Amino acid sequence: MAKDDEGRFWVYFGTGRFWSSLDRDASHFSYQNSFYGIKEPVDSDNKLTYDTVGAKATSLKNVTGIDVKTDRSVTGGTTPVVDQNGDSSTDFDDLLKEIDAKDGWFRDFSTDGERNLGQATILGGIVTFSTFIPNNDLCSPEGFSNLYALYYKTGTAYYEGVLLTDGNPSGTDSDDKVIYTTSAGKGYSTTPNIHTGAEEGSTAFLQTSTGAIKTIATKNTAPTTSGGVYWMEKMEE
Repeated sequence: MAKDDEGRFWVYFGTGRFWSSLDRDASHFSYQNSFYGIKEPVDSDNKLTYDTVGAKATSLKNVTGIDVKTDRSVTGGTTPVVDQNGDSSTDFDDLLKEIDAKDGWFRDFSTDGERNLGQATILGGIVTFSTFIPNNDLCSPEGFSNLYALYYKTGTAYYEGVLLTDGNPSGTDSDDKVIYTTSAGKGYSTTPNIHTGAEEGSTAFLQTSTGAIKTIATKNTAPTTSGGVYWMEKMEE
C-alpha cells in the first residue's frame, strides 16, 4: 500500500499461482495474469469507504504495452492515451490525468505463463515486484524470473531510467524508451528487498530458488531519505 501526493491510498497486487506441478502444465500457460494498482475508494469528504471499484474494463486504465520515452512521450499500448478532450495524445502528463480520473490501472503479463507470486515493494514512487515463468518441460526443474520497476501512479515506466545495470547504466534502450523490466535469471523468486543507504538511489535484492542473489540498482522518483534540517533558537532579551 502507498499514499500519493493527494492523500489517496493505493493498493498493489498481482495474480498467479505456483502450488504444484499442475501449474507448470502447458494448459495453464493460457491463463492471463495481471498486475494492478488501485486507489482505495473514498467519499466526498475524502474518507475511506472500503467499497469496491467498478468493472476492470471501464474503471481501470489498461497500460499493457505502453512505453515511455525520456522526452516524456508515450507510445504503444492496448488502449491509446487520450487527453481531457478525448483526443489521442502521446504525453506522459495526459496519461497521468487519464488515470487520475479512473480507479487505477492494470498491466497484463505475457502469455507464456508469466505470473506474480510475491508481494510488491514500493519506495520513492517506484513499485518493484518479481514475476516467474515456469518451464513447461516437467524434466526441467527451474523456470525464469523477471524484475519490474513501475511508476506507482501509471503502472508504466517513468520518464527517467530506473533500472540501472552494469550493461545499461542509463536504464533506456536505443530508442530512448525507459526500461521497466529486466531478467532476474534462472530460478523461482518472490518478493524483492529494497535497500537504501548513503549511495544515490536504492538497490533491489532478489534471491532465486537456485540460491543466486541478483542485485540491481534502482533510481527513485521521490525522496527516500530525510534531508537537512535546522532550527533557530530565540534568545530572551
